[in-house]
Amino acid sequence: MARQTTGKTPETLLEAVFRIVDSAARRIISLAPLRRGVRNLMRSSHEGLIGWDHVREIAVATLELQRDKPGPISVYMADQYQNMLEAATGQIAAYTGLQARGLPEAVEVFRQQDWIDANIVSFRFLFDPISEKYVTTLEELGTGDRARVHRVAHTLLTIQVGIIVGYLARNVLGQYDLSLPEPERGGRLYVVEPNVNRVETEMSFHPRDFRQWITLHEVTHSFEFHCNGWLRDYLASSMQEYLKTIDWKGMSRPEFFRNLRPSVIKGNDAIRAGGLISIIATPAQREILLRLQAVMCVLEGYSNHVMDHVGEELLQTYPTMKERFERRRETKSGAERLFQRLIGIDLKLQQYKLGQEFVEAVVDQAGISFLNKVWEGPDRMPTMDEIGSPGAWIQRVEQLQP
Repeated sequence: MARQTTGKTPETLLEAVFRIVDSAARRIISLAPLRRGVRNLMRSSHEGLIGWDHVREIAVATLELQRDKPGPISVYMADQYQNMLEAATGQIAAYTGLQARGLPEAVEVFRQQDWIDANIVSFRFLFDPISEKYVTTLEELGTGDRARVHRVAHTLLTIQVGIIVGYLARNVLGQYDLSLPEPERGGRLYVVEPNVNRVETEMSFHPRDFRQWITLHEVTHSFEFHCNGWLRDYLASSMQEYLKTIDWKGMSRPEFFRNLRPSVIKGNDAIRAGGLISIIATPAQREILLRLQAVMCVLEGYSNHVMDHVGEELLQTYPTMKERFERRRETKSGAERLFQRLIGIDLKLQQYKLGQEFVEAVVDQAGISFLNKVWEGPDRMPTMDEIGSPGAWIQRVEQLQP
């Protein structure tokens, strides 16, 4: 039951949550090295639901939590990425038969701070459209003090997004960036060299082979988006459609908090399909989410399949790297696995597995040329049911042929 405030007016469940979160956010100020960024956030004006300047400040501050500080980027290794890009492009085109235009012409070699700056633009593009609706919903729930509600929501979400961006900046190895907010720029290909160097050292990988492997994976993603003219806009519009229609009022229902119990999370199909936020999604929103999940499964599964086929031909140490990397994923601490699950990384690992099983089955039954039909239009993309039943997808797509 919600705690009783002074007087006779009972505290609502949502107000109780805000009170607890507000108290926790204030305690974070005392934790180095984040305290400066959080203190600056709480002293600032609260324009917008998320304070993006403070997101960057908090994200950069989390970099100081690293045990080993990243060293300078090797000029020699940075130069080698261009050769790796050219090798990967030729090999992928030869194996897949995909015709792609406008592929990235260079690999941008980033520091961790560079990755933060590049990706905050995309985070803002996705989250800003929902900001005002979220605040309005809180008011409609009768929380009372608008300024207090806005301050707590602003503080909480800014801290959360900042910590997530900082965590990712310390762990992302490579990325194909769709440049969603600026489509005229085209896609960009990044590697975060300090992270690559750390993992290479930890795992005793061959330096050039490991970088070629990462480049190969991200170049495959660039082929996926540049062999057609529809996928980028389809993915971006579906993501924004989903975010704009999230049922924020669901957060005020008691069952929302009951559904966060570990026993419920473990057996919840909706969570397995789309993470914790899917608990409060409507059936229509879950349909959007499942559609997005199917696309992501294909993207990741296709890239992994190509990487396996081409990598074994191109890289002598590929089997060793793959085995060690998969073992590394399975040995994360319980706390890190929980955090990854909350921010969606655990979901992406499922996409790798499910997507690759689908892709391998289609290639075995019908060949890579038939699999490439997934890039011809949204009606060729499998559903999540078809991801689990590749033969059904093959049969459906055969019937779509002119």
